[in-house]
Amino acid sequence: MGLTDWLWRGFSLADAVVTRRLEKLWITAPWLNALMIIAAKYTPIVMLAILVIAAANIVEVTTAEVAFVSVASSIVAALLIRALHEPVSRLTNRPRPFDTEPFEPLLEHERGESFPSNHAGGSMALACGALHLPFYPWFLLVLAILLCFSRIYCGLHHLSDVLVGALGGATCGAVCAFAGYAAVAHA
Repeated sequence: MGLTDWLWRGFSLADAVVTRRLEKLWITAPWLNALMIIAAKYTPIVMLAILVIAAANIVEVTTAEVAFVSVASSIVAALLIRALHEPVSRLTNRPRPFDTEPFEPLLEHERGESFPSNHAGGSMALACGALHLPFYPWFLLVLAILLCFSRIYCGLHHLSDVLVGALGGATCGAVCAFAGYAAVAHA
């Protein structure tokens, strides 16, 4: 067994433990189930609405140019990480937790291709792409973390799917943020 197989097996065992422990909460915490379902469904929409407000610079926390470039960097980063994740998802073809475990997820979802999480990647890309906006990135980061956790809690993704997706999204967002800011600074 090679290093990759050993790591993958280790992640899979840890993922199964986390999934089973969260599944036990479903019975005892219906209020948390409802909160996580709402977070999993609507957090991306809330994040995009916040970015629209930031781009419009209604609150005027920075110059209109920096606001626009920051929001554009966020959106480009989210689209870019999605494009980067697609071939990885197709190559790994990892089943979702509810494909291999005997439960139905809290939120209806199609089967297959769980790794890496596009929601985790996109949300972290949106949050980190807006690094040059005052206040907004912190609020977006809290929402991104909530979305990441909700995807695991609802049984839609394994922990490792979300961690890898979030890491890729954060990296892509930061690169796009600094590229966008450098373009504005040199203009």
